[in-house]
Amino acid sequence: MKQLTTYLKNFKKTSSWKFIIEYLFFPFYHFLWSYLINFKAKILYFLWILKKKDYFDLSDNDKLIISDNNYFKELANKILKETFYLKEDAKKELLDLNYAEKIRKSNSASGELPYNINLYEGLSPELQKEIVTFACSDKMISTASRYMKIFPILTRVQVTLNIPREGSKPRSAIFWHKDGFGFKNLDFFMNVSDLDDNNGPFYCLEKKIKAGIFKSFDYLMTRTGERNKVSLENFDKQFKDANIIDLKGKSGTAIFLDSFSVFHRGGFCKSKDRIMLRFCYQSHDALCDNFSTNNDEFRYDKSITKTNTKDIFKRFIFFKKPSIFMRLISKKLLKFYYLIEFKYKL
Repeated sequence: MKQLTTYLKNFKKTSSWKFIIEYLFFPFYHFLWSYLINFKAKILYFLWILKKKDYFDLSDNDKLIISDNNYFKELANKILKETFYLKEDAKKELLDLNYAEKIRKSNSASGELPYNINLYEGLSPELQKEIVTFACSDKMISTASRYMKIFPILTRVQVTLNIPREGSKPRSAIFWHKDGFGFKNLDFFMNVSDLDDNNGPFYCLEKKIKAGIFKSFDYLMTRTGERNKVSLENFDKQFKDANIIDLKGKSGTAIFLDSFSVFHRGGFCKSKDRIMLRFCYQSHDALCDNFSTNNDEFRYDKSITKTNTKDIFKRFIFFKKPSIFMRLISKKLLKFYYLIEFKYKL
């Protein structure tokens, strides 16, 4: 049995297994995921794209940079102005030992000199509403729908502050990784502050990896917050000649990407703060804690309620959540994804 396990582990590093994953299994499973696991979302997708034609075109890629969009710039500026008054208290909280202890209980890597915190809850209701309206605008929904090939659910809205910490070193999300919560999604990251090498731009591989969801490394790090992460040195062994996107640039520069398939990492702030806006568009089989609860209000904009939301598309994107059965299936699916992954050799 041990010999068989070793053989299978080694076989998953071969070009033969890579071929099977890319050309046989991935197309089959993508069809199954779209038409069976996400049947209702697929129906809504077809109904949506019949009438909504404007979207950001990722073509056949799993990422797209937007560098000169006037509305992005205007919204980023509004967020920057409001967060200016939130940063001081947020930094005090980050530096508080009690906060570090709280984080460490669930994530030992992030709890070691905590470096980021979500500012979204501190924004005014008016700005929160504008952000959610933007996230659920026809163009943004169409972009996510056309990439995912199903109608999405908005599961996350964040405005995150990262700060430099004296004595800190790269860890947690600063290492290369994929977000291992599901099969396919679309994330949106936008620079709220201007970003350069000193305040940690977002990084990802430029080239699309075919069937990237089913490709990974033999992960060596084990502590909470660093599992399924790849050190910068080990990642470079496989992708040393690959082009890397760094999301440097002015406020309002943004990127769409599938964080389940694209290797990426967060920036490491050296001497300046970083503020970034993030949306996640996912499906009900994703293993995520941010789906709508049983409450009538949408968690990211309390003015949106089930009672006053009659549109079938908006009810889905705001309030769709997985059943108990789907949550159980999601855990099984993730284990299955890990089991069949092609492994890059270190």
